[in-house]
Formats: sequence, C-alpha cells, structure tokens
Amino acid sequence: MFQAFLFKTLTAMLAATMGASYGFPPISKIDIPLPQSQAVQAGVGKFASCTALKQQIAEAQTAKNFGLREVMVTDMMAAPMAQESTAGAADFSQTNVQVQGVDEADVIKQDGEYVYHLTGQKLNISRVYPASQAELKSSTDLDQGLNVRDIYVSGNRLVLMAGKWESEVYPMPLMERSVSIVPPWRGQSVTLAQIWDISDRSNPKKIRTIEFDGSLSSSRLIAGRVYLIMNSWSPWDALDLMPNEKNLVPAYKDSRSGDEFKPMAGCADVSYFDLQPTRQYLAVASVPVSGEGEVEKQVILGSSETIYASLENLYVARQDWSYSPIRDSLNMQDQGEKTVIYKFSLKNGKINFEHQGSVPGRLLNQFSLDEFENNLRVATTKGSSWGLSQSTNNVYILDSGLKPRGDIQGIAPGETIYSVRFMGKKGYMVTFRTIDPLFVFDLGNPDAPKILGKLKIPGYSDYLHPMDENHLIGIGKNAVESEDKSFAWQQGMKMAVFDVSDVENPKELWKTEIGDRGTDSPALHNHKAFLYSAGKQLLALPIQLAELPASVKNDPARSGSEYGDFTFQGAYIYRLTLDKGFELLGRISHHEDSQAYLKSGYYWGDYQNNVDRILYADDTLITASDAMLQFHHLYDLNQLGQVKYPQN
Repeated sequence: MFQAFLFKTLTAMLAATMGASYGFPPISKIDIPLPQSQAVQAGVGKFASCTALKQQIAEAQTAKNFGLREVMVTDMMAAPMAQESTAGAADFSQTNVQVQGVDEADVIKQDGEYVYHLTGQKLNISRVYPASQAELKSSTDLDQGLNVRDIYVSGNRLVLMAGKWESEVYPMPLMERSVSIVPPWRGQSVTLAQIWDISDRSNPKKIRTIEFDGSLSSSRLIAGRVYLIMNSWSPWDALDLMPNEKNLVPAYKDSRSGDEFKPMAGCADVSYFDLQPTRQYLAVASVPVSGEGEVEKQVILGSSETIYASLENLYVARQDWSYSPIRDSLNMQDQGEKTVIYKFSLKNGKINFEHQGSVPGRLLNQFSLDEFENNLRVATTKGSSWGLSQSTNNVYILDSGLKPRGDIQGIAPGETIYSVRFMGKKGYMVTFRTIDPLFVFDLGNPDAPKILGKLKIPGYSDYLHPMDENHLIGIGKNAVESEDKSFAWQQGMKMAVFDVSDVENPKELWKTEIGDRGTDSPALHNHKAFLYSAGKQLLALPIQLAELPASVKNDPARSGSEYGDFTFQGAYIYRLTLDKGFELLGRISHHEDSQAYLKSGYYWGDYQNNVDRILYADDTLITASDAMLQFHHLYDLNQLGQVKYPQN
C-alpha cells in the first residue's frame, strides 16, 4: 500500500515538474474522452483516426513512466558463399551472414573483381583481382554531417545507409518579461538510404536518396530489396498540435518526388499492439536496389531492438520490462521481464504485419532467433546472474502465429547466455559465469524439445559457427576462476572445434589460445569480422594481441587479473582441419612501425591501420583497414601488393 501511495505521489510531482519545466501539457488538457467509434480497442489493429492516435500518445506521455519504458533509440549459419563472376574471381568470400540468401550490410563488400569499402567519410572502390592489376578506381567524399553506417552491393548498384541529426528551434510566444530565454530545440534522427550507380567504378554516381524520420535499427537485403527497420519518437510537443498525419506520423522524403517530407502513413494505417503506452514508432521500409520502383512502408506504434529475417519473414523483437520506478529501485529483474516479437511477411517488396507474440526473458542478439519449418526458436536469459533474482536460460518454440508450442526452461541457473546457434533440428547454447557449459538441444519435435547433452570446459564462446553438420567452431575467451570461485577472470582469446556427432557427449576436439588478458577481436562482437571457408580450410580473424611478460605469466601466485601489454594488431590466418585442428599460417599487420605497440597505453589508438576485415578472391587473401588493402598469397602469405587509400 505504501509503495503504491508513494509511487502515485512521485508520479504526480514529476508530472507537474516536467510539465512546468519541459513544456509537457497539463494532464487536464489531454484527458479528453473519445467517442466510442474513435477509441482504441485492445488487441492488434489500426487507429480509427488521427484523434485516436493522438489520444494514445497522450496516454503514454502522462503514464506513470512518461514513456520511459520504451527502448531508448540510440537456421543454420550461412558461411560466406562462393559466387561466380565472369570478370573476377571464380571463388570469393562474401559477408558472413546468418541466413543464406539474406544479405546483411557491412562496411566492406566485394564482387570478385572489385572491393567496395567505407572508410570514414569516403567510399573507396578498388580493383582487387587479379592482384597484379590491383588499383584504387575511385575514392568518393560522402556528404558531411552524415553518420555513415554500411553498404550493400548488387550488380551495378550500391546502397549506402547513413544517419544524421536534424534539429530546429521550437516556436514559443514572446513573454512580457525583462529577462529573455533561449527557445528550446527539438530534433529528430534521420535515416538515409542512398542508391549509387557503380557501373563505372571510377566514377560512381548517386542516383536516388530516400530519407526517413527515425534511427536505423538494422537492415537486410532480400531478393533485390533493402528492408530498413527504424525507431522514432513522436514530437514531445505533438499534443499541442492539430491531430493530423504531418504532426503525428514519421515522415519520409524521396529525391525522385521532390524535397518535401511526407507522412510515411496515414493515421488510419498506423498499427498498434495492445494498449501499452508508447510514444515510439517502429517503421519498416522496403527500398528497391535498382533505384526504380516505389518505396513500400509500414508504420507501427512500437519499437525494435533485435532483428532476424528469413527469406520470407521479418521478425522484430523488443524487450519489455513492465517498468516502474519503484520496482526498478527494488529489483530490475522483476517478473515482467519479457521479449515481444512482431512478425512481418515479406513478399515482392510488400511488408505485411502478421502476428505478435512474446516470451519471458531477454535476447542476446540476432542469433537468439531462428526460423525452421515455419516455427520460430527463441533463446532467452531471465533475471541477472549478479542480482537479487537468480538468472535462468530458456529455449522457446513458437508456431507460425507466434503461439507457444514447446520449451526448455531453467537451463544453467545463475548463468547467462553468451552464444547461441540453431542448426536444423539441433540447437547449441553456451552459458557462463565461472565455467563454460555447451548445451546440445534436440528441437526435432517442436512440442517437446529436450536437452541431449552438455560439455563443461574453462572459458566461454562469444560466437558459434557451423563447420559441418557434426562440428562447431567456437571463438571466445579463456577464463580462470577467482579464489572464492564466485566469478572468473577473462584471459586471452580461445578458439575451439566441438564434436557434436555424439549429441549426448559433445567433445572439445581441438583448441588454440591467443595472447593474454586484454587480447580482443572484432569477431567476438560482430560475426561479419569472422572468415571461414571449409573448401579452402581457411579461418581468419582480426586480433588485437596483449601479452604478459614471462615473469608475470609464469608466477604461480598471480590472480589472473593482470592485463598484458599490446604487442600486435592484424590478421591471424589459420588452416583448420578436423585431422590437425588449428594451424597458424601466419600473421598480417598494416602497422609499419613496430614501436607503435610499445607507445600504446591501455587503449590501442592507431586505428587507421587496424585490420578489421579479411576477404579472399580465389587464392588471394585480402586484408582491409581504414588505411589500405593488402594482398597476400593464400597459402604462403607472400605479399602480392597493396592499395593505399587517400587520408583526410
């Protein structure tokens, strides 16, 4: 009773304070009952009018949490596919994606003859095959003020995704007072999709630009169309404005049809899911890579965090905490923690909302979701391994309508998911607190999934990659337990091959360790930095190496908390086979001054020469940094040449 009274009191005080200080309208101004024909009904549907949409925003703006519960916007793994090219290499690497046929944007792309690379505010196009004829074809300055993000390449078209911030002075009436004040600013994140004609690689031309209100959450390229998923907020002053699309609905602008922003949808076309208060919009847009055709759009009252796409469906997930300030102060991980999932069908560029569902807990990343035989598999962690409520990990299987079918709950209590991989009828999960259990799941019967086996080893895997049907590659960190065994100290990097042919007794077949505490790789956090080719027996990834002096490393009294000094940054190149495991072929660095490592402090600062992507074209290995491309023979690593980029 006291908590409820205190919460209501604080809410009222905060509402009054925020209304006075930040221009929120008083509650009495917006608490207007609507005619029944315009009222929003529970469930899934569309708003009857702009007045109904405005009323829903009003309820969110004056709710107990003032809209703060929203996300603040700020199948088998498809190995890089070997593709055919008439002018370039017959076999070349592509972006490491989650689902074959569903491309994911990255800072670098190639087509077997040319590499397209974003570095800072430049788009660099280089001929890379054959390496003897490698050259920089063009380096194009991109618009200033853009937060350049990533690209897609399809034939003679390149699609660039970027963001920017647009702000304006909020108009206020002049007050009769002696002291003037600066009028407040309001702003909006804007997402841009630029389509470039790259048929002449020496002179790429921007042919179309589409701008959307909102911040880009993620994107996918499927069958010639780029799908962009964006979050945006309704203006905080929306309740002072007339209830129409221009004032309430996110807008877009297409260079094909002029310079004017237009609403992405009519109020009656905005969908909603239940009656939970939100001021945030989720917008999904479909842009043709060709530069021709219309932009398809779908606007929903909601938000997005994690994106997964199959060839036919898009799944957008967000975390819902059932947030309140009182519960938050007592225990963040309360019983309301869940993940809401929206399902959209994708057909011929059209975007249609199909279903909404939810599961308890939170997702790790996009690999926590997987569609298989019309079912969606979801892996979550619920609670905190360090908080008041003990964490548990779970696997849920939802049907095509996102209704529950089967589940496995209560996996590894007290631990947290660090990586997940779904492969056909099997699933694999790594959890961690002090030791790394690898769990194997049988998901063949979606109504009765079960754990088949597990393997406990030191350390953990941040990323799991299929090697074949019976073997997994894991990359992560080694770890040593603390003296009281309550936690573990992260050490250097560790890579392992797991044999899961005996599903009840998975084994660590091979392993290799890299460096000491402080060693890191972009591939641990971004699967696009990981390169593996079964046909070439090739595994490569960028490494920032930290090493301890031998006197410290061999000291039996050391705790495991000691960080090493930076000694190398570049690509580690391995031959990987089931017979011999990891064989280090060599290392490639773009840093010419060996003293640079000795000059570094806790953070490695010479980022321009840091290798962050590795590709191949036939037997040529390509390493990429913001400074250059380097070319090496794949098997002896002899350098074949390089292309240097112009620096600002």
